This record gives sequence, structure tokens and C-alpha cells, in this order.
Amino acid sequence: MGKQLIGLDVLRGIGIFFVIALHSAFYYFGGLFQLDLNDPPVVVTVIGLLLMFAGLFAMISGLVHNLQFEHRVEVHKDPVKSMKHQVKAGLFVLVLAYVYFLFTGPGLAQFETASFDNSILVEFIQNDRFVGLSQERLLYVDSLVMLGTNAVLCGLIACGFHRLFPDSGTRKTAYFVLAIGLFLLSLLRIPLYVVYLDAVAEQNLGVVLGLNFFVNKNNPILPFLAFGVYGMWMSLVLSGGSSSKKSSPGRTILPIGAGLFLLGVALYIFLPDTMLERSIDMKWYSIMLAQLGLFSLLTLLCIRLYKGKRLSRKAGKARISGLGFFFYRFGIAGLTVFFVESVVSGIVYRLLLLIRPGLSFSIGQSLLYGITMAILWGIFLIFWEKSHYRYGLEYWYARWIDRNSVSTKGTKLRGEF
Repeated sequence: MGKQLIGLDVLRGIGIFFVIALHSAFYYFGGLFQLDLNDPPVVVTVIGLLLMFAGLFAMISGLVHNLQFEHRVEVHKDPVKSMKHQVKAGLFVLVLAYVYFLFTGPGLAQFETASFDNSILVEFIQNDRFVGLSQERLLYVDSLVMLGTNAVLCGLIACGFHRLFPDSGTRKTAYFVLAIGLFLLSLLRIPLYVVYLDAVAEQNLGVVLGLNFFVNKNNPILPFLAFGVYGMWMSLVLSGGSSSKKSSPGRTILPIGAGLFLLGVALYIFLPDTMLERSIDMKWYSIMLAQLGLFSLLTLLCIRLYKGKRLSRKAGKARISGLGFFFYRFGIAGLTVFFVESVVSGIVYRLLLLIRPGLSFSIGQSLLYGITMAILWGIFLIFWEKSHYRYGLEYWYARWIDRNSVSTKGTKLRGEF
């Protein structure tokens, strides 16, 4: 089943492409700190919503990891061994996440001081000085930290559920109940976030550290573990998940996803508009609920669109399209691009300043800059593909997971299916 899901890599690649584009558009918009957040341009609101798509990566990660987990258990009959494999993958991403955010990651916008809290290399490129590590950057739960944490936790959950629920149909139901339960539990993040902010203001490090991974502003366990477990449920729906008569996955995923999406949209419409206050409240919760449904529908759509397609024309199979292949490369080797894109964007912008001192992008120009940078990265991946993305982060990830590079990631890097 796993090798047939090229659509997941395409969808992940689309997400990475737009994250790269929006990073550059956001951080190099000259009028960012002059925005009236009470009445911003529509495009700024749209960008803000798109930058909240971390749950999509969490869902895809949970789905893919669990497909691989189920396959390894089927082959080796050892859930513990499969769990160790997934935990190992999660730890790699966690280590990489902290290196990324401290050294090469994007800046954190500080609207109070109209400045950025930059990573070490980005600050050096932009302002010719080295800076220390701020508490906010050390505590920041970025998307890679979330994905690494999810991989570890989902691996432990999968191992435990295999022992508690040997029947795959029962296990599928258990994953769905846990995903919805975790999402409902995420309501606790609303009052706990206030406690967290008070602890930060009072420098109560015990409370800060205790709550940080659960309720921090960006990508915490509540609710993003729910997205990961929801992806685990989808993996069993897509693969059958039961020895009984199978039904179309769409008949299960489509109505549930549509229902969650519509409920979230309804809540968003009728609740007071507090989105631009960047507060953790019911408005935020409604967005997360709508995304839980929307992302499952997007995942199902991409799987359907690319079902049965291959990277090359083999055995009569249809070949993936040119545009799909363009995004597919980001899904396979986009982690390396994501890791260095802020540094490269900073260098390019610094060179542009040498050519045109005082350069300041408007909203439209910053969007054009971001999309151009993302397209150039896509062209780079076309050439890098010829060497199977050798020595990129994905290459070392595959070797860390399996020294013989026979893991699913290693196979994809070599384009062997």
C-alpha cells in the first residue's frame, strides 16, 4: 500500500513549496511592522491562515509512519522492533529541529519592538553580527519539533495499541476514538495557555518547561498529536484495517472529514473574530477543527488523483505529470531545502540590497520574491535528483534509519518505484 501513495509525497511537496514561498514573502515584506492588525489586507490574512498548516504535515506523517509500522509488524511480527525504528526516526528529526531553529531557521517577528529574533546565521547575514540564543527560540516548538515529537509518541501509541488490540479493525476504531479524544482534550490549551504566559512573564521555569510542549503558542502536542493519530486512523482505513469485508476508504473518510470541516467553519463564522490577535481561544479551536477535516479531505483527494501512477512509465502504469513531479521532489527532498532556505533567502536579499540600496518590498513584490525563490529551489531539485539527492538531510536520515539504505525513504530517493 505504502508505495502506491505517491499522492502523499505530492501533497507534502505542495505544502513545503508554499511554506518556503511564504517564509520569504512574510519576512521580506517591508511594511510588516506597519500593518494595522485590526484591519489588515486580505492577502495578509490569507498568508496568516496558510502559515497555520502544520497540522497537514502532522497528519501525513502519522499516516505514512503507521503504514510503515504496520508493514514492519506484518513482516517481523515484532511491534517493539517497529516502535524502536519509528522512535529512532523521530529522534533524528528532533535533533535536526533544534539545530535548524537555532542556526538556520527564520526569524520570529517581534511586533512590540518592530524587529526580528533571528537565528544565528540569519542574523549574521542580515546584520553582520552574531547573537546568543534567546529563551523564546529555545522554547519555540516549530513544525520540525512537532513532527519529531509526534513520530516518537505515535510510535509508542502504535506499539501499545498492537498489544491491546490485536485485531486491526478494533485498532482502527481505537485510533479514531483517541484522535477525537485528544482533539477534545485540546480545549484545555485555552485556559492553560494563560497560565503558561503568566509563568513566562514571571520567569517560573518549572511551569514553563512543564507546559511548553503541551500548550506553547506554536505547534504543541495539544492539538497536533491529534492530527498525527488521526493520520494513523486514516492509514488503517486506506489499507483496509480489518479482515472483514472492505469498503471504499472514501465512504469513511469523506463524510467524517466533511463533517469536521463544516463544523469548524460554522464555529469560525459565528464566533467573535479574534484571529489577528493571535490568541488561543475558541476561534483558534474552530480553525483547528476545520483543518482536521480539510486536511483529511485533501489527503484523500491526492491519494485518489495519483493512485496507480509511477515516476516512470512501467508495466503500463501512468506516469506522474510534470507539475506533480515538480511538487513530488519537494515531498522527497524538501527537508534539506526547508533547512537552508532562510539562509539562502537572506543572502539573495542582501545581494539585492547591494544592487539597490534601501530596497523594500511591497506585499505583491514580497509574494513574487517568495514564489520565485521556491521555484528556483524546485529547479535545483531537478538537477539534484540526478545524483539521488546524495548527502542531503534525507540521505543521512535514510542511512540513520537503515545503514543499507533499503528503507522506504532510501528507495524513494533513488526513484526505484
